[in-house]
Amino acid sequence: MGGKVLGFYVTMGEYDYVSIGEAPNDDVAMTYLLALGSGGNVKTTTLKAFTPEEFAEMVNKIP
Repeated sequence: MGGKVLGFYVTMGEYDYVSIGEAPNDDVAMTYLLALGSGGNVKTTTLKAFTPEEFAEMVNKIP
């Protein structure tokens, strides 16, 4: 689908594993997550992140 995993970690606390990845767009990311969770063995939580530069662009658009 064009995405890639940037990191995969075993964690302590609320979550057992954390995977960091990127996809060409939100549709590809959602399709992948739906396929991953469709078997019922994986529950996903998503978090969209922005670079400081992307965030600065958004702030600069505020009237």
